[in-house]
Amino acid sequence: MKKGYWSGHVFEIKNEKRWNNYLAKYTQIEEKHKNEKTGNYLPVLLGQPKEKIQGSDLMYGAVVEFNSLKDAIDCYNSEEYQEALIELSDNPEDTVIRNLTIFEGI
Repeated sequence: MKKGYWSGHVFEIKNEKRWNNYLAKYTQIEEKHKNEKTGNYLPVLLGQPKEKIQGSDLMYGAVVEFNSLKDAIDCYNSEEYQEALIELSDNPEDTVIRNLTIFEGI
């Protein structure tokens, strides 16, 4: 079965408090999967770029691996992740400028 992935890129944080509240909830989701040893929700990349090749300046990026595309989509739509997203406000771009993409591996 092909893996599913979240790919996130953060370009600007506009509201540090809201962003940190989101990250706290996000980290709880990650820890839950780690502790339950589901093999799902596996961070494979988190950090600042080493070199800009093309495009906008990037503060940092992350890639999370899931057991399947369905699991990646289900996690995004889960109650716990939707609660984390609430921390970004009604208009998330007031808190952070970022991209979040879900895709299927090859």
